[in-house]
Amino acid sequence: MSEPVVDDTIVAKARKYNRAAIETIFVENYQAISRIAIGLSGRVDVGMGVVRFAIKQALRALPAWKDETAPQRWFLHHTILLVRRATKHQPSRNNDTLISDPRTAPPEYIAFIRALRQLPMQQRESFILHHGERLNERYSAVAMDCSVIAAANHLNAANGTLRPIAGDQFDAFIKTIHQTYRSLGPAEAMTLPKIRRAIVGYVWPRRIARWTGWVLILGFIVAISYAVKKIWPTLEF
Repeated sequence: MSEPVVDDTIVAKARKYNRAAIETIFVENYQAISRIAIGLSGRVDVGMGVVRFAIKQALRALPAWKDETAPQRWFLHHTILLVRRATKHQPSRNNDTLISDPRTAPPEYIAFIRALRQLPMQQRESFILHHGERLNERYSAVAMDCSVIAAANHLNAANGTLRPIAGDQFDAFIKTIHQTYRSLGPAEAMTLPKIRRAIVGYVWPRRIARWTGWVLILGFIVAISYAVKKIWPTLEF
């Protein structure tokens, strides 16, 4: 996972509902959270539902982002939380987003993915975040809201359970998972239009409210100044 490309200045502008700054932050995170949501849930419909809701929540959360790493931390963690809430919507036996084509996938690989889906929740998360998204233990810990040691333990436990199932095909299956995972989510060309549609109805009312607030304050100051000018000559000292 690359370091955030946004800086504190962009985050500060986003807190003031600057549309370009918000677009920069959201576009930067959109592909990753789409892959995570679709890959963890095993379903495109569930994953994209998670992404849409995460974007809405992020718009409400952005005034609290104080530094350049805050947006990425927020998106990682809350995407995981939302996927956890959708666990009742499981993929079908052969229709899993980590299986690119059930018609041609080896039965052993399909069985491996089914075994992955049966792991305890945090083991499944750590496995997909590490082998799919290629998050390191620190970022996995942020996403899963646990310690780095706990994230490593979950990954080791998942590997320990799945390696005997795959046997000597374990490394090949991991490669297939990563390649399939990286193809998940909308095309990059669609990212900016999707983000713009999501934020336009949120940003403008709040920018107008900010401008209205400043106009009211300025009007109040002008009114006070006028009143002082009218009253001042009549005052006796």
